[in-house]
Amino acid sequence: MTQIKAFIFDLGGVLVEFEFEKFFNDVIKISPIKKPGSFLLLEFWRQSDTYHQGLISDEEFYHQACELLQICALTQEQFFASFNSVLAKSNEEMISLLKKLREKGSYKLICLSNINRSHWEYLNSKLWNVNHIFDELILSFQVHLTKPDPKIFELAIQKAGCKPEEIIYIDDGLNNVRAASNLKINAITFTTHEQLIEKLKKFNIEI
Repeated sequence: MTQIKAFIFDLGGVLVEFEFEKFFNDVIKISPIKKPGSFLLLEFWRQSDTYHQGLISDEEFYHQACELLQICALTQEQFFASFNSVLAKSNEEMISLLKKLREKGSYKLICLSNINRSHWEYLNSKLWNVNHIFDELILSFQVHLTKPDPKIFELAIQKAGCKPEEIIYIDDGLNNVRAASNLKINAITFTTHEQLIEKLKKFNIEI
């Protein structure tokens, strides 16, 4: 069996848990557009990609949201307070797993995330205390690429400094997992901490 030399972790949905209720109540419900809330939410996140890629400013993103959702009654500060609230809490079981991998001293640990500047700053100020555990951070707003673009995975392989077959990638997004698998990375679709531990045993990795 190929020896694993690096782990790549997604953030949202793996190391950080999402909660959309406050954002939905503060932003989506007040929109006067007579369309289903779920449609608005999906369209909003689809249009957010340029912000995740760091291609537009906070102010431009705010005005884009106002135009799309017709929520101009919200100030920019109110909008971002709600927008950042979707990052609810750290997944402590997964943080513990990450730390155990670090303690083994055998793996390069990389964070690969579709994340915007506002969310990243919020994580660091409110929730996040494990940046030092990662050897590399590949953040979409800094590299101007988002998953599942193969280019961002090629960058991750380069940062890992080993063959794709020697990397385990963990993400809750199916399209991202498929994109990584196409480059011969060992990609695991994350559902639960327990499921992941069982998957890792197939690579002779005991946590």
